[in-house]
Amino acid sequence: MSAPENNNRLAKEKSPYLLQHAHNPVNWYPWGVEAFEEAQAQDKPFFLSIGYATCHWCHVMERESFTNPEIAQMMNDAFVNIKVDREELPEVDNLYMEFAQALMSSAGGWPLNVILTPDLKPFFAVTYLPPETRRGLIGFDQFIKQIHMLWLSEERTGLIAQADKIVEVFAKATALEQGELLSEDFLERAVEVLFDIADPVYGGIKGEPKFPLGYQASFLLQFAKAKSDSRALFYVELTLDMMARGGIHDHLGGGFSRYCVDEKWHIPHFEKMLYDNAILASTYLQVFQYTKKQPFADMVRSTLAFALREMRGEEGGFFSAQDADSEGKEGKYYTWTFDEIEEILGPENTPLFSAFYGISPEGNFEGTNILHTPIPSTEFAEAAGVSVETLEKDLSEMRTNLLERRFERQAPFKDDKVITSWNGLMIDVLIRAGYALKDESFKQAALKAAHFIRENLYEGGRLKRRYRDGDARFPAGLDDYAFLIRALITLFEHGEGEEWLHWAIELCDTLEMHFKAPEGAYYQTEENPHLLLRKCEFYDGAEPSGNAVQTENFLRLYQLTQDERFLESAEGIMQAARAFVEAFPPGACYHLLALQRYFDRKAPTLVIALNEEESLKDELNEAICKEFVPHGAVIWKKGNTLDTLMPTHSEQLPIGGKTTLYLCHGAVCLEPLVEKEAMVQAIEKL
Repeated sequence: MSAPENNNRLAKEKSPYLLQHAHNPVNWYPWGVEAFEEAQAQDKPFFLSIGYATCHWCHVMERESFTNPEIAQMMNDAFVNIKVDREELPEVDNLYMEFAQALMSSAGGWPLNVILTPDLKPFFAVTYLPPETRRGLIGFDQFIKQIHMLWLSEERTGLIAQADKIVEVFAKATALEQGELLSEDFLERAVEVLFDIADPVYGGIKGEPKFPLGYQASFLLQFAKAKSDSRALFYVELTLDMMARGGIHDHLGGGFSRYCVDEKWHIPHFEKMLYDNAILASTYLQVFQYTKKQPFADMVRSTLAFALREMRGEEGGFFSAQDADSEGKEGKYYTWTFDEIEEILGPENTPLFSAFYGISPEGNFEGTNILHTPIPSTEFAEAAGVSVETLEKDLSEMRTNLLERRFERQAPFKDDKVITSWNGLMIDVLIRAGYALKDESFKQAALKAAHFIRENLYEGGRLKRRYRDGDARFPAGLDDYAFLIRALITLFEHGEGEEWLHWAIELCDTLEMHFKAPEGAYYQTEENPHLLLRKCEFYDGAEPSGNAVQTENFLRLYQLTQDERFLESAEGIMQAARAFVEAFPPGACYHLLALQRYFDRKAPTLVIALNEEESLKDELNEAICKEFVPHGAVIWKKGNTLDTLMPTHSEQLPIGGKTTLYLCHGAVCLEPLVEKEAMVQAIEKL
């Protein structure tokens, strides 16, 4: 096989996205000092192009424009060209996406292409452009010519002034004011705002496209329990049920796609992201714990089974994403023609399978079929005159046959870099599900991933953001610390060892030293001379706000230790975030989750003092994890090793050589329990 014709600087990188562009004739640089110095030396603007490895339109623009020798030459003449993987450098993406949205007066998207002055200030931005002008959309070739001409003309002074003004305006907008804490009544007002935009037919938010933000459902679920609000519970169950039945759910292999282009959750954008599946598995688990309805548990199992099967490396870290495309076509891996279904399942099985999964000869997606279930299985079974159990058994065998055939297809590209924050999300749900569903494979996967992060992405008291092919790189951001800390606290609370709690507190101390803003919140990054602005982010995106998750972390640590510094840190973030949360509650649902915890004065803390044999540990753990206790905390004590960290619980020891349960609210504890039946009953009453 001959070597690629071109080989630019990206060939030395590890990012799959950058490597996809390593053989373009474009003279790409990675984000870094070499590129910055080159722009100054040549007095050229930057062409900053940001995307990610499983981005459909990034692939299209790379194929149409960046491999085109004529366009590449124009780019090399006009710009210093930088490629950024947004998942490696989210702080760069977030900053320039905000600039771009202001410049374009639109929502933006990827690939994000921003023109910068040599001192990194933006003055133009576009997303995907075709290589030549089409249907009124300016071609990329013309775009380059116009920018190049402006830069070499007298207009340059105006462009630079515009860039300076944009940065100045955004710098003023990032200033924070520390307000008062929101009142508990605000939670009810926020719920009403969410109901106003809720889709009462298909769940989720009204309109299209539809994104599965699982923590919105978590907020409403906790509200439903606290206030016995049947509307909130109905809406959560409706949303999760419609998603599970829709095409956004992979009915054969498990897991969820990134989003749907329609309001019915039917037509997905087929890429699968690790963080989406971790968040959704966690939400389905919570609803199962609350309702005890088995289909929700089944969704947790299938989603996590997909992650273990297809998204985990041999060393234990979880990969980032799977592409939407295969064989050059979006969704080809996941869709079926009617003839394929009939050939695999046979004419005797095809009518039942096709009726249940909405399959037809004409198809429902570009002549092919996306599996979805138009009506619930209970209604279908009743109409078909069979039991639900018989129906599911038959369908399960057919799904297995189709999945085995699907494995023979060319699989979508997998972005196999390991991101610290996303692994934190997965570790958290795996350990919770492992105990709640009694699945040892989930527990072991959580522990292996946690050890992987500690051994490969942690050095000298600091985390790294990304690992791939033996290379750990890029300073971790707030999200990496916050999401991992959350998982470490969960590991401790599930009895996996004190080491995880100590590490969580060490990471909190690192945030305090290197990320703390004067107003009480936390910057997204450490100090960085090459970022124009250092910001505190409060709104949720596809992932929850790092400041919101860290608020929750501090509140959990305060509940465990009764150390006032953790409470003060949580209050500091909530005060800094107030204006943002108050202005748009649906965009700050994880802050609302943290507020719910803050105001839950009755939240129980279970102190379990284990005897030398650690008897009843597994039974008590499973009893705890079966129940939906949103703000409960669990302390597993072995001797007096935690006394310095938790002095209020130092006297709580095994009684009469038996494992003993102390049920506490704050610093006040009830009479200790030593009999298994009494302990389990006390847990169930929570």
